[in-house]
Amino acid sequence: MNNNKKDNIMKYKKVLVVAATVGVFFSAGLGIKSMAEDFWNGHNHVQAINNDIDTLSDRIHAKTDTINQLNADLSTARTRVQNNADQLSKLTGQLIQVNQEKTLITNNNNALNNQLKGKDNELQAKEQEIQAKIQEIQNKIQEGNDKVAAKQNELNSANQTIETLKAQVLDLQTKLSISDAALNDVKQARQKADQVVQETATSEQTSQISNSSQNQAWEAKVYEAQARVSYNGKNYLAKWYASAQDIPGNGGPWEEYQEIN
Repeated sequence: MNNNKKDNIMKYKKVLVVAATVGVFFSAGLGIKSMAEDFWNGHNHVQAINNDIDTLSDRIHAKTDTINQLNADLSTARTRVQNNADQLSKLTGQLIQVNQEKTLITNNNNALNNQLKGKDNELQAKEQEIQAKIQEIQNKIQEGNDKVAAKQNELNSANQTIETLKAQVLDLQTKLSISDAALNDVKQARQKADQVVQETATSEQTSQISNSSQNQAWEAKVYEAQARVSYNGKNYLAKWYASAQDIPGNGGPWEEYQEIN
């Protein structure tokens, strides 16, 4: 293609040279000198024109290369545009699908929101019911606390009474300890009396007692061993020490005997 352009340019140059030569001969009627000057001037013009033609040829060649490059870029751009159009079509389809899914999700979300509102209403009703139960329980707890406080007051009063009774018991235990000591002394004396009675019981039981007027009526008091009393028309002999609680006829230290006249 570049060779054809160069051939065309050479043809243009030849035509211009011929035209210039014809012009020179055409002006021969003006004189030899004038014709010669015009010839040389025309030759200079032809040379300048050839230079301009070469410059234009180079520019045309550069523009042609630029146009070819632009055509290649345009083809590439068209390919990219087509690819982008295909991608856009694909993305548009995906967008439609996404919008459909979005609509479905929105519908499901609305249904779930409605269910959630229903559950929320149920929860609020349950919460109110629970609050009422809590209030009822709190009232019962308060009532129970009041009863506990009353019972605590009673318990405190009872504890005070118990403390008083404990003090009394302690005092009685102290007195009882003193009584126990005295009782031990009495028991020791009674044991000694029992020994004496056991030694003389046989001889005393077989002896004849002739003076019944010496027996005194029994009284609730302490009697030594060998004491004689009468009770309910009967005579009794103290085998050993007898306390005020030992009643004749009920066993113990008292033994009934018969007087011999």
